[in-house]
Amino acid sequence: MNKKIQGIIIGGVVVAALGGTLAFLELTGGAKDSSSAEDTSSAVVASEAEPDPVPIITTEEDNIVSVAVQNETGGYTLERPESGKTALNIKELTGLNQSTVMKQGIIKDLAKLEAYKLVEENASDLGKYGLAEPNTVFKVNFKDGTSRTFKVGDKATKNRYRYVCEEGRSEVYMILESVLSDMIERKEDFVMTSLIPASTATEDTPYGRLTVNRKDLDYEMAFEDLKDDSQALISSQVMVEPIYAHLNIQISSKVTHGLWGLAAARCEKIFPDGDDMKSYGLDDPFAVVYYKNETEEYTLKIGKEIHSTDSNGEDLDEIAAYYCYVEGVSGADCIWQIDAANLPWATYTAGDVISLMTTNKIFDINEVKVTYKGEVSDYTLDGSEEETKVYWVKKNGQDVDVSKFQDLYKYILYFPTKDIYFDEIKGDPFLTIDISRKDGGGDKVEFFEDTSRRVLVKLNGRPSYKLESRWTDVFVENMERLDRGEELKEIP
Repeated sequence: MNKKIQGIIIGGVVVAALGGTLAFLELTGGAKDSSSAEDTSSAVVASEAEPDPVPIITTEEDNIVSVAVQNETGGYTLERPESGKTALNIKELTGLNQSTVMKQGIIKDLAKLEAYKLVEENASDLGKYGLAEPNTVFKVNFKDGTSRTFKVGDKATKNRYRYVCEEGRSEVYMILESVLSDMIERKEDFVMTSLIPASTATEDTPYGRLTVNRKDLDYEMAFEDLKDDSQALISSQVMVEPIYAHLNIQISSKVTHGLWGLAAARCEKIFPDGDDMKSYGLDDPFAVVYYKNETEEYTLKIGKEIHSTDSNGEDLDEIAAYYCYVEGVSGADCIWQIDAANLPWATYTAGDVISLMTTNKIFDINEVKVTYKGEVSDYTLDGSEEETKVYWVKKNGQDVDVSKFQDLYKYILYFPTKDIYFDEIKGDPFLTIDISRKDGGGDKVEFFEDTSRRVLVKLNGRPSYKLESRWTDVFVENMERLDRGEELKEIP
């Protein structure tokens, strides 16, 4: 080993050993001399004591009859009704749903207004505190007819505070910004952002009808209750326009029930006029959601989009929110900013929310008749949902492997429903699947050739889907595999 390196290592060990010995002696008191206590005490720095709060207004809340605020956004007047009732109202927001908590909070804070400390007793230069020409001034009017006016200046050296002085006086105080924030901000922030209440419907209440119209879609989406409860495998609602389809409840519930409990992120504009509606894209909205049942009726208009921004304030591709307007809600005559995450109607298409093409349970059916290029395969069966068992299956009178037929039926259930189609379909089907239930119901699915790789589908006589031809190719192949007792292919 290099002698220099060896020396460094040995020296390090000695120092470490000495350090350990010294630490042990300090813990046991063996190495302290008489001066160590003085050294320790002299190292302690006394913390500066917090100043006592300085009372500015001390009164009962009922003694404050109004607060008039002037700020950069125009201000507002918070007042008690002349009738003597205790309810508070912001005059400029009369008719809109207002936050009771915020209004009461202002009165409570002002009735016991206090400063963190007095900054300067006889300030000759209010400008250095932002108080010569303040952006915010508020006047507190009392029951005895007197009033006091205060000016709000810059942020103080302690960022949680603002400089404040009373009109006509030269004392400058530091007051918590949280106490003053509602007087600095917009009056629109007092408007309640809860728009549509939670649903009070019970299981016996009919759903009604919800429609969605969008500029980027050439069809209307409409949703209603499922008429046949026996088919309600997934959702109690179905799509009825542009096609009839069952729904994927994990996604569709946001569309069918997303209006209830809808809330905005921000009130953008109160009492909008025609020019405002045009400016925010609500005179000719991008999307309109309309809902009506026996007791409720709402219209949600979705206007211009609001993009997320980067650290430089530049717009990103991501849409963060939309400007919206809601009809059918009292006290909500405003243009709102609503988060895009709460507006599935702006992005979801029909193919996104639908699920199974057919929801006939295998235990409820007694026949599946398949016609392929003129050849009929007639599957008959019997089963019990209570026992969750299919007893037997026959094809054209001959026994068929029950388990493999169940795989074939599962293949039908997992028909790909993403691409909808509702234009006219001409010609004759090359493949038909006719499903009959024991109660007389069922579904008829017809397949029509479109191109070499695409197939068009009618469900119960109505154009409904388009899909890749490999689905029908594998289905026909699986029927042949079933005849031979072979394992079936999975869904392509």
